Amino acid sequence: MKKENKIVIVLFLTAFLSVLLLYAFVFSGSFGTGPQQSPVIPTQSDIGKSVYVEGTVLNKKMTFTGENLILNIEGTNQDVLVIFIPKSSGASSIFQKTSVGNKIGVTGIVEEYNGTLEVVVKKETDFKNL
Repeated sequence: MKKENKIVIVLFLTAFLSVLLLYAFVFSGSFGTGPQQSPVIPTQSDIGKSVYVEGTVLNKKMTFTGENLILNIEGTNQDVLVIFIPKSSGASSIFQKTSVGNKIGVTGIVEEYNGTLEVVVKKETDFKNL
């Protein structure tokens, strides 16, 4: 076999394997998702920090003005957590996408409002139905 033919075969195999690996990463859902986060129960020491929480939606309601969304979820230790989703973070869209009883995962900033800790969602993409 000629040297040129061997080079062509090696290049073809390299290109084929590259495409195959790219396909595997993209369609496995692991490409670009970053490290998996473990859910936490927010505490006072988490105020101002970004956390990831999971739980089952107990109730959902739009605020009095109808622009922001408040979810109460039952967390991993049966704690009730408050999730606040501002209008600018897709409150109305998330309201349509979720129902009582859905399991959700949320990334947000821990804040205190009227003595209660809540997780404030900053982007619609930080909310997931699980």
